[in-house]
Amino acid sequence: MALLKIARMGNPVLKAVADEVQDPTAPEVAQLVADMVETMMDANGTGLAAPQVHISKRIVIFYVDEGRDGREGGDGDGVPLTVLINP
Repeated sequence: MALLKIARMGNPVLKAVADEVQDPTAPEVAQLVADMVETMMDANGTGLAAPQVHISKRIVIFYVDEGRDGREGGDGDGVPLTVLINP
């Protein structure tokens, strides 16, 4: 796995319409998702979209741990790691 560089606001990749993922089961998609998870966790984030890591694909991941959920007014159950492809 690898940490990916996160795009800053104003980067053109964030303004473009992301491409559809043709084969969600492809090994390179699984690798990208794994790298995105590692990057999100390293940044102490709760969500990340592929364009945010300079990949113009329709992939979004998110996760909220129980502690963070409770601190931010949720029910404390959290949200399991979720991967959306072509949402």
